[in-house]
Formats: sequence, structure tokens, C-alpha cells
Amino acid sequence: MNAGSWSELNPVSPKTVKRLVLYDTTLRDGAQTRGLKFSLEDKLAISRRLSDFGFHYIEAGWPSSNPVDRRYFEEVRDLGLKAKTVAFGMTSRRPEKDSRIDDLVRTQADIITIFGKTWDMHVKDVLHVSLDENLHMISGTIDYLKSQGLRVFFDAEHFFDGYKANPDYALAVLEAAKGAETLVLCDTNGGTMPWEVDSITKNVVSKFRNNIGVHAHNDTGMAVMSTLSAMKNGVAHIQGTVNGLGERCGNLDWCEFLPVAGIKLGLQPGVEMKGLVKLSRYIVRMTGFSLAKNKPFVGTNAFSHKGGVHIDAMLKNTRAYEHMNPDDVGNSRLFNLSEQAGRAGVLDAARRHGYRLGKEQPAVREIMEEMNRGRVTTDAELFLLLSEKIDGKKGLFDLVSYETVVSSGGDAKTEVKVRINDETFHEIAEGVGPVHSLDVALRKALSKKFNTEKLQLTNYRVRILNQEKATAAIVEVFIEFKAGGSTWSTSGASDDIIKASKDALIKGYNYYLLKNYG
Repeated sequence: MNAGSWSELNPVSPKTVKRLVLYDTTLRDGAQTRGLKFSLEDKLAISRRLSDFGFHYIEAGWPSSNPVDRRYFEEVRDLGLKAKTVAFGMTSRRPEKDSRIDDLVRTQADIITIFGKTWDMHVKDVLHVSLDENLHMISGTIDYLKSQGLRVFFDAEHFFDGYKANPDYALAVLEAAKGAETLVLCDTNGGTMPWEVDSITKNVVSKFRNNIGVHAHNDTGMAVMSTLSAMKNGVAHIQGTVNGLGERCGNLDWCEFLPVAGIKLGLQPGVEMKGLVKLSRYIVRMTGFSLAKNKPFVGTNAFSHKGGVHIDAMLKNTRAYEHMNPDDVGNSRLFNLSEQAGRAGVLDAARRHGYRLGKEQPAVREIMEEMNRGRVTTDAELFLLLSEKIDGKKGLFDLVSYETVVSSGGDAKTEVKVRINDETFHEIAEGVGPVHSLDVALRKALSKKFNTEKLQLTNYRVRILNQEKATAAIVEVFIEFKAGGSTWSTSGASDDIIKASKDALIKGYNYYLLKNYG
């Protein structure tokens, strides 16, 4: 498909969408992610970050469903957010006598979003009311809230499925809700194809003067494409969540949509785009839900390069294997060391550590041989090898000996002898298992000469290399470290998991010491 035909298929541009309206629902729809629960403090802290990032609306909760959301709206007023807060609720037969509607009114939120049934199947089989009664509930609830001086948005739940099943009734729902400022078309099941979204939204936009919005779920992996298909017809009110949190497969992910809209299509989302990676990782910390390393734009591998041909080309022109500058979303370019990296990768990594090498230097050939044998797998290990080959430094300490005893309950005690220069230090430490006790004992010994307080172990992973050997298999241990703003990782391999862990620990500590004391 050439560029011209693609433009005709989906001509989303500043001409069709002049100003995006970004409505975040991380704290409401995102909170429906299985296994996720926000505390009041979480919600308030996340609200500050979302507002500072540039979202226009923050849908923070459903006050009639739990006390945390009720308290949130009491306390959020004191934060002075730039974003407008939104309380969420559903339609009612008698809104003037419904305590759930009273809860919405009492929030004093900037906006009330009401959702109502659009799919006739849901009206009859889930809500158990007549089609006409559902329409009266929608219009009556919106009118009542407006009579209380409130601004109201309407979420047309299951709109696209409802339209496909009974287009006349789906449009009648929007007609009943036209007292709301914005009518949001929801692909609640996430199964509508982008071309269907295009066709249906085109018809809706032609019939209603209200602001039209779109709320896409990602059950077919097409939430971004479906949202763009709606935008093709002038839809500018977009709803989504950070990292795509939400029911089942989640909602439209801001971390995928915003770079596409802002960088690829040239729209003006009005957000701090260079802070996107920081926002994504902040939500990871606040939720405990990890991010795929190969996630577009914000994943740690999104701009990483491993193959030697790729790295060589990237060093000559970064456009060779990247579709955009990672700085634009706050990400970083990474060159990965491996048997595929080639000399260009080794030379670039050496440069980052302050070594200027030529392609034909013996050290380069020796390092590549070590890499081909799988003995150098991380950037920190390359630095240690450079330090040894170029500077003659193998490290600032040696582990002379160690002995670990494990109790029947799993607790362990490790005794180490560590040599630093001409002094030998003897330490004993207990821990939860042999690796932990070894780590604690090593730290105690190193602290006699070095400040290791800032040094943290942030991850420990084990990989079996030859499963057919069962319990006699060789294991590879990866340990990730952090100190201040620096992170690094090291590895060790052995048929003894304690020895593999010991090797990775020693390399990790020696990297830190050489960088700071070498």
C-alpha cells in the first residue's frame, strides 16, 4: 500500500482533528484490572501526576460503589489540579430519589459521567427494563443532574455492538442523551473492527452536534486503530488509561496512542510527551503491574539493538533502524552485547566507558572471543573485561573462600574471607537462603573499606540452560543492581546455583567499586 492510498484510508490530520481532548480513566476503568486495588493515597498521588502530564479530565472513581472514591472527591479539591475531575455513575429510574445519584451530586466534581445501555440485548437481558424505559432513564438522569448545576458527559455503553444489532435504537439512545455535553461511543467488548468504527462514527457525527468521543477496549489489539478510525471523522474526545490498564485486555493505552497521534500524525495532544516513559514507569511502580520490555515507545527494548549489522548501521545513522528519536518520549537507545554484536558494538560500548579502541587491537579480538563463548553478556561485564585487558585491574577485592550451611527450615549462614589490597576480612552472616546470606556476608566485609549503603539488588533471575539434565542442569543467574541513578546487571553460570550466584555478585560489586573507587 503506498502512502497516498493510506492517506485516503485514514486521513487523520490537524485538519480533521484540531484539538484533542484527553480523558483519562486509569483510576476508574483502569482500576477494574484484575488484581489491582488503589488506596486513597494512591489515587491522590496519581491524580497529581496525570494532571501535571497534561490530561484534561481525570475520571477518578464511582462514589456510590465504595468509600475510598467518596473520600477521594472530598480531598482532591485541596490539590489544585489543572485537570478537571470526573465522577462516574449509572442511569436511574428516579434520580431525584436515588442515593447513588446523591453521591454523585455531593462529590462537587467538575464533570459527572453517566453511562447507559445502548445495546437492546443488554437493556432486555441485563437491565431488565423495556427499551422505552431505558431511554427515559437516560434522559431523566441527565436532566436531573443538569438541574443541579452539573456538567454531564454520557458514555454510551456497548454502542458499537448495539448499533450493529439495532442501529435505530442505538441512535435513539444518543438522542435521549443529547442533553449531555459529550456523547462517548464505547466499544465496551473491544471486538469492533476499525473499519466498522469508521463507518458508524461517520454516521453518528453527521446526525449529532454534540461533542462526540470514543472509548475503545483492546480485546482484539486494535484499540489504537479503532480510535484513529473514529478520529478520521472528527472525533476529538479520547478516553484511555496509562499502560492500557482495564477490564480483560485493557483500554486504549496512552503510551501507544499519544506518540502515534502527536509524533506520527502531527497532532497537538498538549501533554509532556518527553515525560511519557516516566509516567508509564510511575504507574508500574504504583500498581505492581510490569510492562513488556518490547512494548512500543516506552518498553526498555523499544529502541534496543543487538545484531552487529544493525549496530554498525546505527552508529553511522540512527535512522537506519529506528522510526523516531527515543528522546521524544523520554526513552533511551540501547546497544546490546551478544555474540551478534560485532566489533562496532564492542567499540561503541568501550567508548561509553571511556576507552578509545581501534578495530584491530588485540583487546577487541579477545573481548569478542569471550562474547562468542557466552562469557560476556552484559554491559557491566564488558567494562570489567576492559578494565582487566586495558588497565590490568581485575577488581578491587577477591573472595578468598566461602562456606554456607543451610538449615532444614531454609535459613542459611555463610562465612566468607575477603581480601582487599593486603588485608583479609572474615565475616559471618545469616540470611533467608544461601544466596541471601552470601550477599549479606559479602556486604559486611566490603563495608570495612567501602561505602556500600547506596548499593541495592533490584532483581534476581535464574534460567536453566540444559533442562534435560534435570537437577544437574547448568543454571544462569542474572542479578540487577542499582546505586543512585545507575543500574547494571551481571551474570554467572554453573551447575551449582550458589556458585553461579556468587560469580554474579562478585562481578556486580566489582563493577560498582571500580566505577566509584577504581
